[in-house]
Amino acid sequence: MTTNILPDLTTWEYDALKASIRRWKVLLPVVKDENGDIIDGHQRVRACEELGIADYPVLTLAGLTDDEKRDHAYILNLVRRRLNQQQMRGLIAAELRRTPDLSDNWLAQTLGTTDKTVTAVREELISTSEIPKFDALKGKDGKYRRVTRITTNTADEAQRAQMALKILGDDAPKKDWDLRLAEQRVRRSKREQVTGTIPQPSADAKVRLQNCHFQKLEEVAGIEPNSVDLILTDIPYGEDFLPQVADLGAFAFRVLVDGGLLVTYSGHYYLDRVMGALGKHLTWGWSAASMWMGDASIIHPRQVASKWKPILIFSKGQWRKRGRWQDLSVRKSKEKNWHDWQQPLAEVEMLVRYFSAPDDLVVDPCGGGFTTAVACRNLGRRCISCDIEETAVIRGQERLAGETAGLAG
Repeated sequence: MTTNILPDLTTWEYDALKASIRRWKVLLPVVKDENGDIIDGHQRVRACEELGIADYPVLTLAGLTDDEKRDHAYILNLVRRRLNQQQMRGLIAAELRRTPDLSDNWLAQTLGTTDKTVTAVREELISTSEIPKFDALKGKDGKYRRVTRITTNTADEAQRAQMALKILGDDAPKKDWDLRLAEQRVRRSKREQVTGTIPQPSADAKVRLQNCHFQKLEEVAGIEPNSVDLILTDIPYGEDFLPQVADLGAFAFRVLVDGGLLVTYSGHYYLDRVMGALGKHLTWGWSAASMWMGDASIIHPRQVASKWKPILIFSKGQWRKRGRWQDLSVRKSKEKNWHDWQQPLAEVEMLVRYFSAPDDLVVDPCGGGFTTAVACRNLGRRCISCDIEETAVIRGQERLAGETAGLAG
């Protein structure tokens, strides 16, 4: 609904609104549907366009019929505005021309006027033959269907919310929702639609993806003891994976060269247990911090709004001298196109450069979105990676085939 169904603001009202937006920005979200059409807020959008403001809060509603959008716009606008008698009668006339069989009582409730006023306008339109006379008029139950609501703060976020809701359609939950969760649901839906089989990688391929548990990777991929220069991965952060962390440490001890590194992202909540389990087989080296701009991750048991995560670095035996590296990475945004727990490619490429050399063998035992494999391909490293989910491996192969390789170095 791109047409404004209510009278424009008067000149002085619009100038006051524009001055307020210039000083304070948009305080009340513009309401749009999943197609990006404005339900409520035409004047705010007009003012923003004239002021060159692209980012303003948007509430996206999905699942409303056209009639419900109109009613919603009426209710929101008429709560804020006081129309004069002439404007109200004009509004009633427009609605009666659109839906002449709508009951006077319901239309009066929707527009915030009296049924007596609606009846008077109806009689005028009947007398001039603009609408027919009905023996019975239909009412409405006054109930909106439950809809999906996502509130965003920038133009980019609003477009992403609209796109996610259009893709999900009736599968979107009818409740207040979060953009991150909506996009996560879209990615999960796309993964579930993946079809095909996993071709076995050739033994001489520089990057090989396997569908197996990492505990079977040595056997499946033919990894020799003391042959891997770097293990770079992102382990699951939940408690369920903790029993496997010691297995990962033992795996690393078997396959890493002397002085080789295991580098892994980690969650905060079980950090002490992760470090303890890895320390049974490997030597603690250092930690780095991966920070991001934008929304924080809420760790509810600790009431923490966290905007960074640890990167743990363990070595097999003594630390081997390397070039200088930084233990802080700041990224502008998250990347989740290929997996819910995907890490940014540029950051993973940075870690590959720090801790390996061209033609080194890098292993990622928790492939997920296979960002490590893509980074190794881009930078001229050999890589073996695995994941227990068949669909993840298929999508990983699609990613490797579709993304353009960068310059090795």
